[in-house]
Amino acid sequence: MPAKKKIKDRYDTLDVIGKGGMGLVYKAYDTVVQREVALKTLRDSPNKLALDLFRKECGVLASMSHPNIVEIFDIGEFTEEGAVKPYFVMPLLPGVTLDHLIRTSSQRLTVERSIEIILQTCRGLHAAHERGLVHRDLKPSNIFVMPDDAVKIIDFGVAHMADHTATMTVAGGTLPYMAPEQLEMKPASPLSDIFSLGVVFYETLTRRRPFDFPTEQETANAIVHLVPPAVSDLNPAVSQMVSRVIHKAMAKQPWNRFTTAKEFADTLIKAQRNETIEIFDTARLQPRIQKATKAYESGNYQFAAEILNELEAEGHVETTMTLLRRQLDQAVRQKTIGQLLESARTCMEEEEYLLALQKIQEILQLDPTNGAALTLKSGIETRRSEAKVDEWLKLARQHLENNAFSHARDALQNLLQLRPKDTGALQMLSEVDRREDQYVKARQEKEQLYKQALEAWQSGEMSSALTKLERLVDLDRRVPDTAAPDRGISYQTF
Repeated sequence: MPAKKKIKDRYDTLDVIGKGGMGLVYKAYDTVVQREVALKTLRDSPNKLALDLFRKECGVLASMSHPNIVEIFDIGEFTEEGAVKPYFVMPLLPGVTLDHLIRTSSQRLTVERSIEIILQTCRGLHAAHERGLVHRDLKPSNIFVMPDDAVKIIDFGVAHMADHTATMTVAGGTLPYMAPEQLEMKPASPLSDIFSLGVVFYETLTRRRPFDFPTEQETANAIVHLVPPAVSDLNPAVSQMVSRVIHKAMAKQPWNRFTTAKEFADTLIKAQRNETIEIFDTARLQPRIQKATKAYESGNYQFAAEILNELEAEGHVETTMTLLRRQLDQAVRQKTIGQLLESARTCMEEEEYLLALQKIQEILQLDPTNGAALTLKSGIETRRSEAKVDEWLKLARQHLENNAFSHARDALQNLLQLRPKDTGALQMLSEVDRREDQYVKARQEKEQLYKQALEAWQSGEMSSALTKLERLVDLDRRVPDTAAPDRGISYQTF
């Protein structure tokens, strides 16, 4: 535990009660007012612009008094290890964060209680938005739930100084809760907070994030493009009307969301009471859904998808839409698979086996058990293997004709890895051994004849030298020395 310290000669730190990528939260004692408080310090020293924004927003918060926004008692800076770091002081609240309730799967976190938590959060957000404040990093760990179920939003303004090296923290927000426009590096707005609160609401009711994938790139792509399953499909205790409210809050385009946090809350209350909500009137959607259905049935999948994409982007989630989406996705997948199969067959006929196998791999990513693709894959691999066998065999023959015996063996060994019992390859391997043995013996004999002819010539025995040279030249013609072709010329010259 960090050593106890005194900050600004006023606050005695007593214990660390929270820590994260951005900093530490201490339980501290205010020696001036003589009460225990929560004091948050930031890990790194922010730049001047971020610090100015932080001071400005904390100043606004300090002037506010709202039951659903944590009070700011004091803000300031202190020096630690040569660095100037900001801090702010809040009440020491009893209770836990919403993140803790979700993680512990609290049985007390019922649909009714979850709705009440979100309603209170909406009220706090609306008050802040009316004062020109945007949270930018709304998530379960920034929503504090007290024992009497009173809700306090914490960490307003801190997103300006987000640690950009922290995992899953990007551009002043926490990735799985960020609105699409934040990922596009556009300024965050009150509508961005509404999107984040929709994500929080989804997670609270389902115990899973709507956009949560192994990599940051996949998560970001899902936030921009993916429409998650309806909450009512994952939690039967949630009504379809409440589910529609959540999807409306998470609409991809800001203008398709609720215009204010108050509208979000008012619509949620109506949904909870099962009252009629005009924006979710199915009679208004039916003409567009019917148009998409007609396009699907006529095979115009692209037009059907465009209509559905627009409806989903507006935040609509209807049973008929979900069914049509499944049918459309299946039809598009089958059409794509058919096109890939045809392309793979063409590539195979053109002996482009690697390209053909790539097409098959794309099919198997869409449908791992596709029988036609698996059968064609086997055929392609057989054809590719046969072509490779012919290639290695041809290469081995070329090397053998050139007396490149080691290269011929390598080619045949590669062939035998594909076909361990190939009779032709095994016979040629024996031929390589025989021809190499013959070649070595002929080379030794030529060296011996050359030496003998040279000795005879030096002794003046011209007839004997000529006889040996004739035998040497004849032997070299029948078994040339491919490793040293100039040697045959030297024999002729001699």
